[in-house]
Amino acid sequence: MHIYDEFKSTFIIIFFLSYIFLVSGLIINFLQLCSCIIWPFNKELFRKINCYLALGIWSQLTFLGQWWSNSDLVLYINPDDLNKIAKENMLAIMNHKYDIDWLAAWIACQRLNILKGSKIVAKQPLKFVPILGWCWVCTETIFVRRVWESDRETLVKDLQKTLANYPQNYFFNLMLSCEGTRFTEKKRLISMKVAREKGLPELKHHILPRTKGFTLLIQGAENRKL
Repeated sequence: MHIYDEFKSTFIIIFFLSYIFLVSGLIINFLQLCSCIIWPFNKELFRKINCYLALGIWSQLTFLGQWWSNSDLVLYINPDDLNKIAKENMLAIMNHKYDIDWLAAWIACQRLNILKGSKIVAKQPLKFVPILGWCWVCTETIFVRRVWESDRETLVKDLQKTLANYPQNYFFNLMLSCEGTRFTEKKRLISMKVAREKGLPELKHHILPRTKGFTLLIQGAENRKL
């Protein structure tokens, strides 16, 4: 087993996996670009196509997160909640403490068979990143500028656009980091200063959640199935 793990870490294997991801990712991006001609005429078909095209990229990353890194994920979930997953749209609230939190979330989505419908709220510059960013654009990721005056309108408008004409029996899960940023000790100390000023409990392993974005997303989904 040790030899096998060493083999996976060799330059040849890493180069091969990187090459496959780069080439296949750009091909998928090209196909996604071609699919844009469908959008004005049939939004449902466009979304169906891009669900599966995106899966071709996401699954390569979850493969690396499990096979190459030899990692595993244990998911604890109420059986009643498990029966509802993949049968309705979902807003998932996550903590963002590590750089690969998103990958762990994608692995969980893959094991629950909902990876193709995964969406996120991301910083606007990420839309310009080749392969991942371009794929996020075509899967209708919500991009924010971290300027509340403009983001408040973007969050509601983009969610309503996604909910409108979404394919029947296709469901998405929107993953939202409740802190709005990655955890660092410096950010925690600043956050706890605010907590003391507002009389809120002080946290050791998290920073205060930002509730404005979550509240707006819920308002955007009002009277709709989410």
